[in-house]
Amino acid sequence: MISQYPTAFIHSDRFEQWQLGQDHPFKPQRSKLVYDLLMKYRWLSESWMRVEQPALLTPETMALFHDAEYIAHLQKANDGVFEPKMIEFNLGTAENPIINGLFDYAALSAGASYRGMELLLNGEVETVFSPSGGMHHAARRHADGFCYINDCGIVIERLMAEGKRVVYIDIDAHHGNGIQDAFYREPRVLKISIHESGETLYPWGGYDKEIGGGKGRGYNVNVPLPPETDDVLYIKTFDAIVPPLVRAFDPDIVVSVIGIDTVAADPLTHLSLTNNGFLDAVTRIRDFGKPLLALGGGGYNMDSLARSWALAWAVLNHIEPQDDYAGAVAGIFLGQQELEGANLRDMRQFTSGPKKTENEDKVGRVIEFLRENIFPVHGIA
Repeated sequence: MISQYPTAFIHSDRFEQWQLGQDHPFKPQRSKLVYDLLMKYRWLSESWMRVEQPALLTPETMALFHDAEYIAHLQKANDGVFEPKMIEFNLGTAENPIINGLFDYAALSAGASYRGMELLLNGEVETVFSPSGGMHHAARRHADGFCYINDCGIVIERLMAEGKRVVYIDIDAHHGNGIQDAFYREPRVLKISIHESGETLYPWGGYDKEIGGGKGRGYNVNVPLPPETDDVLYIKTFDAIVPPLVRAFDPDIVVSVIGIDTVAADPLTHLSLTNNGFLDAVTRIRDFGKPLLALGGGGYNMDSLARSWALAWAVLNHIEPQDDYAGAVAGIFLGQQELEGANLRDMRQFTSGPKKTENEDKVGRVIEFLRENIFPVHGIA
């Protein structure tokens, strides 16, 4: 099926020049892996597609979301030199190391997302994917969870300034705590996060009872999932909560973090999705029919990340591989391995037995709570 709407993929080869550490799980070159795979399949060559080069985001634009003192210390860290004061901003830790060019890396990552937002605001495209974005943990005054500049927060602030109603849908395995904390009392943004429970995964929060405060009560929606949640339960849960809320809120634009760390192959998380369930969710987000800014987020198995985000771009453009092996990676070098004859789609797997029943019961209680406490706020019977 041919897409009816223009789309943009935001990418720069410059992301390859940075590394947070040889053993650090976050790999900035992820964008290049996805780009190379898309080029192999000619999924960036259709007439409605464009590849956009980002620019560094300015400190002035970062200040839409971040504290000026934090930005100043992040700029100092660009030389790769640690100063004791930086610890106050959670810079120089094992998870948020200081490297040469750190500020430039963070500015380019955020600049990619911001450029995508500008294309949507200007009406130049209908859908954007920026795999280098989705840094949803960074707080206004400190780095957190591998995230230095919260591109999601900056984009949301700009969209609100433009008078836009925003739905933020986060399907990363990790709860988007930076966004929740910043907009907890904000009714102009409907925030929906479907993630692994904080009982078993960083950032150890994002519980269903956290539903927003003040005028924002009912506009912060958390759907925590137990370990070993599979595709079937995930999509059942998504369908029960997300579409009714999005339809009722009727946003002008959707900002979505489409992290691929929900899959069973991811080394940092404990869910049991395959990229089939992930793509089912991406398809539903696409089909809301709103201008969409899709941002990368988490994903720490480079093989799975490249395959899944390449397929996500295909889904966003209404493209499907024509047969089982049309998506064969066949010789693309990813990380430390070369994949020969591997399909882009995972084999499906399912949780069974007592664990399946236990998970269904836990998630059922979450759905019931959200229907009783969130749906009425939005006029959903």
